[in-house]
Amino acid sequence: MANSLKEEFLRSQDEKGLSTAFSFLDLEKYALPLLKEAGVEEAELDLRLLLQEAFSLDTKDYLLGKREAVFTLYRKRAEEKPALSSSRVTGDLALSSSADEGPDSALNRFFTFLEKRLRRIPLSQILGRQEFFGLSFLVNENVLSPRQDTECIVERILEEEEKWKSLGVQDKRSGKKIELTDESVGVAGCEALSILDLCTGSGCIGLTLAKNLHCKTVLLLDKSDKALEVAKENYRRLFLEQESAKEEWKCSVLSSGREPDPNRIREQGLNPSVHFLESDLFDALPSFMEEKGISAFDILVSNPPYIRRDVIQTLDAEVALHEPVLALDGGEDGLDFYRRIAKEGKRFLLPGGRVYLEIGYDQGTSVKDIFQKEGFFDVEVFQDYEGRDRGVRGTFL
Repeated sequence: MANSLKEEFLRSQDEKGLSTAFSFLDLEKYALPLLKEAGVEEAELDLRLLLQEAFSLDTKDYLLGKREAVFTLYRKRAEEKPALSSSRVTGDLALSSSADEGPDSALNRFFTFLEKRLRRIPLSQILGRQEFFGLSFLVNENVLSPRQDTECIVERILEEEEKWKSLGVQDKRSGKKIELTDESVGVAGCEALSILDLCTGSGCIGLTLAKNLHCKTVLLLDKSDKALEVAKENYRRLFLEQESAKEEWKCSVLSSGREPDPNRIREQGLNPSVHFLESDLFDALPSFMEEKGISAFDILVSNPPYIRRDVIQTLDAEVALHEPVLALDGGEDGLDFYRRIAKEGKRFLLPGGRVYLEIGYDQGTSVKDIFQKEGFFDVEVFQDYEGRDRGVRGTFL
């Protein structure tokens, strides 16, 4: 289909007497009606992002001039198919190559992207990444694409940790005063945290917390081995690829004769111990914790499946057709995972440990009741950036 889209576009250019040249504006005029007809909600934005990705342009370049750049097609003979490549020249972009040019052509890439988007494959899956809380996460068809709504879960945790810091630098578990200069002290003014991220998917919640809090242990758990592969790759990109830069920084500090500032060292991202576990919620957790010497967790966080089973097929095509059902299906009433987490999860929390869970906009009262009945206190429903119920938090003693 991608080839037929490209051929149709080039025929339309021929009919306008522009058989050897086209611009981004020409591509926009051709593709935008197709995207709108396919039901893509933010068709203009998606089209711009697809063009930028295909032609390797950042937003500034695209908006400030490349949008009107003219691409030239060179044909050996009139009867030959136009051949394109992504070679660049000063000023306008000239595209030329032999007739058997491969799929790496910018134009071919664009029409491949367009064909996928017309089938309502999510933009994030086409691009292979999604921004979340200022970080870029790799995504594919095996994980839910991180949502902006989910950022409020991370934000709530960070706000509460900052609150503990402002209340007098006291360990939340022991009540002992501790010094901020102690290397064991985290961003919140308490001992380094242990975090369990259930149904981790891409790892966006757990890894974002690991980036923003002082953690000693972060465990990313998922039932899907394919999802865990994505989470592992995100961990490698967000943490391990920065090791050499951090070592260079520490060496430069030491060579200067200055005493390293512990808070500054933490800002440079000393890595917590990050683990990955394939498990149906808590089934494999006890033996894993014993093996790794993990006693319990300060924070249990999750964006579990919470869509009612009979609702899934009514969702937008991007979700219903192209995101993993395993990450969506919350059972007949959408509450199966909350019941299990409330009942089984408390045994894995330290005294004073907290849970933070994403919920559906209409599930706040039900999920709150579930956790209160299981002995959690300070159970509270909180809202996302648009004022809709989006999360539940609670504490277990």
